[in-house]
Amino acid sequence: MQDRVAFIFDMDGVIIDNMQYHVDTWLALFRDKGHELSLDDFLEKTAGKKAEEVVRMFLGESVTDADVQKYAEQKDFLYRYLYRPKLAPLAGFMAFVEAAKSAEILMGVGTGGSPENIEFVLGGLNLKPYFKTIVGAANVSKGKPDPEIYLKAADQLGIAPENCIVFEDALPGLEAARRAGMKSVAITTSHTEAEFAAAESVFCIAGDFTNLKPLALIEESRQAVL
Repeated sequence: MQDRVAFIFDMDGVIIDNMQYHVDTWLALFRDKGHELSLDDFLEKTAGKKAEEVVRMFLGESVTDADVQKYAEQKDFLYRYLYRPKLAPLAGFMAFVEAAKSAEILMGVGTGGSPENIEFVLGGLNLKPYFKTIVGAANVSKGKPDPEIYLKAADQLGIAPENCIVFEDALPGLEAARRAGMKSVAITTSHTEAEFAAAESVFCIAGDFTNLKPLALIEESRQAVL
């Protein structure tokens, strides 16, 4: 019998298609602080980072811890306010996790999101019962591309990293998966298929979950040579 496989999902841009709302609220915050940033520059530097890391990246290390927390909370409050009317799972996601649950595939979440944003999404969509573990920004010391989030999720699932399949929409997240020794499915909500071409851990690229089947995906991952 082959070793059991687990699925680990990033949240933003994978379970939901919300990245534009995150970016818009970050850019508005930094614009208010006198930093005019381009979309491409912001995305390149911040994908996968914890909110506190993003604040310090652009406002500097001289910002107090209290202000870092305040700015991050202000940004997230605005994001949730703007995105709440649009909150919905990515196309095909519910059918995919239902099929995975029926096949007794263990599932977890590995996200750079705050506890409040995790509750907003996973609680708001009643998705928490599907996941044996949820690892977020509050549970790790380093954001992606550091592999800590995914290694911690694998450990809590009780599955060896090489038997975990990660679902990601961002290049730093895919690099985190690679460093963790995991194979990945790239979801093209934040990047094009061409931009994922060089990502070493990727064996499958999809726009959403509509045409993905859990057991077929596991078999595809076993056949993939990366």
